[in-house]
Amino acid sequence: MGAKEKRNLTLVPDYKLWFERDGEYIFGPGAYAILKSVHEEGTITEGAKKLGMSYRYAWGVIKKIERKLSITLVETFKGGTEGGGGARVTESGLKLMELYYSINNAFNDVLESSDKLTL
Repeated sequence: MGAKEKRNLTLVPDYKLWFERDGEYIFGPGAYAILKSVHEEGTITEGAKKLGMSYRYAWGVIKKIERKLSITLVETFKGGTEGGGGARVTESGLKLMELYYSINNAFNDVLESSDKLTL
């Protein structure tokens, strides 16, 4: 037996969840984080800033998903003369977030209860 065969190799299960439609990526952890941050902060600007990304990037991700699914995920509104506009995650957006969150948590629960694998 060589030195490599004598070592214990520990493997840890992991995954990355995303949703597809007709084999095309639609929604995953990054998109979930964007919607969650917009929901918590009340604006796309602040939500993006919280995640360390530009408004343009976050808005682009949202619009791309909306086009692919033909639904509105985020509604924006303008403020008055003093500013104060914002954004609201729609019911469809919240439902998509909830679905992703519940499936992701189910996977996490399975992983937390699994043992490490040693070769």
